[in-house]
Amino acid sequence: MINKIKNAFFTAVIFFVVTMPFREFFKVMEITEMRPASALPPVFGLMLGLPGAFGCAVGNIIADIISGYNPLICAFGFIAQFAYGAFPFLMWHCIKRFDTKEPSVFRLNNVKNVLRYIVIILINSVMMAALLGVIIQAFNISSFFSTTTLMVFLNNFVFCMVLGIPIVIFMSVGNLKERRKRLSLNERLVLIFLFMSVVSAGMIGLFAYMDLSHIMTDPLAMWNRVYFYVAISLFISYLITIAVLHYAEKNVTIPIESIANIVKHYISDGKEKKDSALIAAECELFSRNNNETGILAGAFRTMVLDLETYIDHLTRVTAEKERIGAELAVAAQIQASMLPCIFPPFPDRTEFDIYASMIPAKEVGGDFYDFFLIDENKLAVIIADVSGKGIPAALFMVIAKTLIKNNACLGKSPGEVFETVNNILCENNDTSMFVTAFMGYVDLRNGKFVYVNAGHNPPLVKKAKGDYEFLKINSSFILAGMEDMSYAEYEIMLNAGDVIYLYTDGVTEAMNAELELFSGQRLIEKANKYADCSVKELLVKLKEEIDLFAGGAEQADDITMLALQIFEIKTPIKNQVAIF
Repeated sequence: MINKIKNAFFTAVIFFVVTMPFREFFKVMEITEMRPASALPPVFGLMLGLPGAFGCAVGNIIADIISGYNPLICAFGFIAQFAYGAFPFLMWHCIKRFDTKEPSVFRLNNVKNVLRYIVIILINSVMMAALLGVIIQAFNISSFFSTTTLMVFLNNFVFCMVLGIPIVIFMSVGNLKERRKRLSLNERLVLIFLFMSVVSAGMIGLFAYMDLSHIMTDPLAMWNRVYFYVAISLFISYLITIAVLHYAEKNVTIPIESIANIVKHYISDGKEKKDSALIAAECELFSRNNNETGILAGAFRTMVLDLETYIDHLTRVTAEKERIGAELAVAAQIQASMLPCIFPPFPDRTEFDIYASMIPAKEVGGDFYDFFLIDENKLAVIIADVSGKGIPAALFMVIAKTLIKNNACLGKSPGEVFETVNNILCENNDTSMFVTAFMGYVDLRNGKFVYVNAGHNPPLVKKAKGDYEFLKINSSFILAGMEDMSYAEYEIMLNAGDVIYLYTDGVTEAMNAELELFSGQRLIEKANKYADCSVKELLVKLKEEIDLFAGGAEQADDITMLALQIFEIKTPIKNQVAIF
């Protein structure tokens, strides 16, 4: 209710302010003048409803009273002015009953509404001219059919076209801003063309007035001539505008807006699944147009269908990857459980300390380590690297590890173990996979370390009071590379405080962003940096050094390390010389 009162007051003030100056300077006859305010009642009625029409009627009667008009004329003028503003509002709501898609607030957003506006204003101007014709004849001012009545009709119709349309545009934009909406593409095009037509008609009217005011002495005849010129200009410009807008709506703006709405709906954040078939069918309606919008709709339709196929395929692939990922996680746990992972592994043995770690580059790896007591006094240590990565390497690793341990536990020497395992792995090795491995037996009674190397990286050895050095060793051929290979055994003597460090090439070949390798030389430098650490601390610190060197670069290979430190030798063998 308060808003309605505000609207009525607002329109009354505007109508009065616009009316009074023209009554003083552009008077045509005793009861009328050139009236730009005639555009206000229909526009305010359409945009604000009955409060807008009532406000204009109040502003008109106040102006009539101040102008000294007959009280009866003032009363009839109030009724006529209210009807002049209310009738367009009533006509619009009658149209809305038959076209429920139209918004409650009138907008010049399409050609259909432009035509409706013109028809409403035309009928309303005729009605207003008829009412004033009755009034002026009743008061013997003029006859009903006279140039005065024609002047009233032309005045109302022309100003509703020239001034009314910009006011409707301005109020429509204001309403949209209040609702935080924007003008549609079609509405912007309609408003631009209408504004151009209004400007051109207004310019013609101004030039006609400037020309005719010097040669015509009868104001009524002059204004009828000006209005006639403006009306003809409006008729021609609106005819062109409506034709252009109708073509644009059919072939450009409406299809583009519809396609944009389809796209917006398709990419909306709603959680419901989009019906791609329905969206494709909507695009199909516009793709039949033999123009750019048709090509655009057809391309989007194809994209939607292709994307639907791709999403279905991606969903299946993702589900399969998730299944494989879950299985790989289980495989990684199984692989990790196959390697000794409880430290210290022999808590009741104080003669030595041993620690190992394996960090695969993928979910599962091809590296492995192992250590176990063959008998009460003999400890076996193994480190190996299977060619390749992932599941194939992991499967081959399981086979190789099992074969090596089983044969070692049968009492075979390191060389005999490798010869037997090599021949078994060569059988049916269609994938041509191979293993590099290092294996050694430590006699805990006297410190004798007998070892064999099958193409693996040479270990590091540190004497009790010395630095780490590469173990001098001649490497034999890899495992699973060729049948009936022989593997030479070597031995050295270990004393209390000595350390053996085994590793795979994932350590020395770790790479940084500049494609530099960690290298064996850097490994020796870093190992000597932590020479006084325990075997566990040694492996942890070396892994930190590798990570620091890599600088966040992706790990390319499995990193496996094993370190063995001797604490006590019960019966050292003196004067033993290492055999190379």
